[in-house]
Amino acid sequence: MQSKRQPKVHTYSKKRRRKVQPARAILSVGFTFLVAGVIGVVGYSIAKPILEYSGAPRVTEQAEGTLPAATAAATAEISTEAETLPAVATSTPAVAEESLSEGYQLSAAALENSSTLSAAMQTARNAVPAGKLLVIPLKIAGGELCYQTDVALAKSCGAAKGSLQLAEIAEAAKAQGWTPVAQLSLLRDNLLPDADAEAGYMVTSGGRWLDNTKENGGKAWASPFSDVTVQYLKDITAEVTAAGFSQIWCTDVVFPDFRNSDLTYIGESVQNPERKTALTSLVNTLAQTAGSVPLWVETSAADAAAGTAEVFDPENLTVSGVVLDLQADAGQAQAILPQIQAKTAEMPLCLTAEISGAPAEELQTLKSAADNGISAVVLTEK
Repeated sequence: MQSKRQPKVHTYSKKRRRKVQPARAILSVGFTFLVAGVIGVVGYSIAKPILEYSGAPRVTEQAEGTLPAATAAATAEISTEAETLPAVATSTPAVAEESLSEGYQLSAAALENSSTLSAAMQTARNAVPAGKLLVIPLKIAGGELCYQTDVALAKSCGAAKGSLQLAEIAEAAKAQGWTPVAQLSLLRDNLLPDADAEAGYMVTSGGRWLDNTKENGGKAWASPFSDVTVQYLKDITAEVTAAGFSQIWCTDVVFPDFRNSDLTYIGESVQNPERKTALTSLVNTLAQTAGSVPLWVETSAADAAAGTAEVFDPENLTVSGVVLDLQADAGQAQAILPQIQAKTAEMPLCLTAEISGAPAEELQTLKSAADNGISAVVLTEK
């Protein structure tokens, strides 16, 4: 009988099976991850600009469960604290405008003695409750000094009339909350040239010039061209500076009201169109003498606006500022101040006016006219 054919069974010998090498397997797996990483980086680099350009929102949330437990707890704690913080304003707060300094100017009578000075300062405080500057007339028109001076020429010419010491005056003002300001009348001085003719104006014939005849009460004036006058005023400025005053205001920095005949008698010094340089040179010299104490020059506001105040020459002044005297018309400040400021550039200004009504109203009138170029407003006694 013919036997049935059996199916052929294929068997593999262990000898023929290829052995897997571990190092090769590791390299293969590593190469696979490297390729995947490169594809991911390149894909992100290409996709990011496209998404940003198209305006598509960027996905910042992470899948839930991907944070470690400690990190998730810390994030939750920070979020809780953030919810309790007040909202922070993003806009910059406006800077408050610096308020004007207010002040008061005493009369020369206040310096008669310590009692009159104390009473006058109280009157000043009542008139200007928020006042800071107290202007004290130490050298007044005519030439008198309202304090005890150590300047020898002042004693010999009869100018030393005061009974109070400079330091005593300054300290009394500070004790009542004031900043003491010394006011000095410079050239409206009749006493100095009476004692020393070289301090005044001389006529070409060699005699003294007077502002009128002797019979009509004519008087000599201190001259800015005189070395005697300049040195005298430097000596006074030096002792005032050393006494503790915070500022010095120089007033009456003017020429006399010369007649045409006077100009002829005196000659070139007063005929020169540039004679004003003698005035600016004088106050600039005194500013150097004052050193760290600010020295201001005071002039008529109306004259400064009209261009007739010869010392008002901002381009050639090296003082700390200009005091504009409105006299008895505080209301004119609104009209003339723009004309003056057009000439002063960045020079600080101060407004003063005589008290002709209620002090509070006078102050408000001055403050209403003032702007960023005005550093102080001061009321003066008549």
